[in-house]
Amino acid sequence: MATDMKTNYKTLPGKQSGFALFLVLIMMIVIAFLVVATMQSTSMDTRTSANDSDHQFALENAQLGIIAAEDLISSWPAALGINGDKKVFTCNCKDGLCAANNIQPSIANSKLATVENCGTPLKEVWKRDNVFTNTNNDPSIKSSQSEARDGKQYRYVIEYLGPDKAAGVGIYLFRITSKGWGRNQSTNSIVEENVQAALYDN
Repeated sequence: MATDMKTNYKTLPGKQSGFALFLVLIMMIVIAFLVVATMQSTSMDTRTSANDSDHQFALENAQLGIIAAEDLISSWPAALGINGDKKVFTCNCKDGLCAANNIQPSIANSKLATVENCGTPLKEVWKRDNVFTNTNNDPSIKSSQSEARDGKQYRYVIEYLGPDKAAGVGIYLFRITSKGWGRNQSTNSIVEENVQAALYDN
């Protein structure tokens, strides 16, 4: 006599049927967070790289100002021969020529230049009123029009430190301070350099 065998299949409860969808949603949220974090990190790296590049551009502009100032100084003996006027270095840096702090006019005055007696201790040139503000009242010497058209922007001033008597007749000391701007006006760099110039005047 054959016996019918019945197999009982158990079914999963209906409430677990949406569990896979829940896992997928969690994974999508995690992936979305990872994508956002990666994008933010990439964006920050890009901004940092752009800022570094702009700061380097400002530094290069400031160095161009140093070169322009050196070229100007080297032209002075010839210019003096034409108009016969000494260069005058003033307390307010008129025409970009600044009286230097702690430089006594009686020691510095020479055939080449005279120094205004300011009476009170002077600030560093880049701290003085209007200097390097890049405005109409700024007495510092600015980049040429051709350089400005190429996006190069700098301003510089020259301080006269007097004759270098230890080096011989016609040797003078100057301090050049130059400020360069980047493509972003909030980015700037200041460079300072002491130079010795052989400007034989006798």
